[in-house]
Amino acid sequence: MATYIIKTKEGHGSGCIISKNGLILTNYHVVDSASIVQVFFEDGTKDSGTVIRINPLFDLALVKIKPVLSKPLKVYLTKSTDVGTEVYAIGTPEEMDLGQTVTKGIISGKRKIEEKFYIQSDVSISPGNSGGPLINKDCQIIGIINAKIIGKGVEVIGFAIPSFYIEEALKLRFQQ
Repeated sequence: MATYIIKTKEGHGSGCIISKNGLILTNYHVVDSASIVQVFFEDGTKDSGTVIRINPLFDLALVKIKPVLSKPLKVYLTKSTDVGTEVYAIGTPEEMDLGQTVTKGIISGKRKIEEKFYIQSDVSISPGNSGGPLINKDCQIIGIINAKIIGKGVEVIGFAIPSFYIEEALKLRFQQ
């Protein structure tokens, strides 16, 4: 699977591989001020990763590890995502032992918060899922999970940073 656990001194989050040369996409709030992180793979092995780009405004970060054999996830760059579309979140909710957890839901809305767009979903997410991919049925990254609403009477409302922000925010170019 193309998702990993990203661990720092402060805690852990999730990330996804986007290139065979070892680029991992995650949230800025997962890596925060760290320049080196630990990356845990599905088979239990780990490696050090170097944080090579950050964008606090878009809550995105790029981590570099050595080249991988895992098939990278493709980034869906189109701005069209329809409400009602089935989506899946992959990540590490709460405990590291729960790595590679997959949950399923739908896109339940599109929201504009502080001049940025977010994908709203009813996919179950928990602390530790941050930085993990929100993917469509074709296993393409449509967003990076970054927040959820917690409150009395509120359940299962999560948000993801749309993937169309990734190229601009992290100064990347994907070949389609």
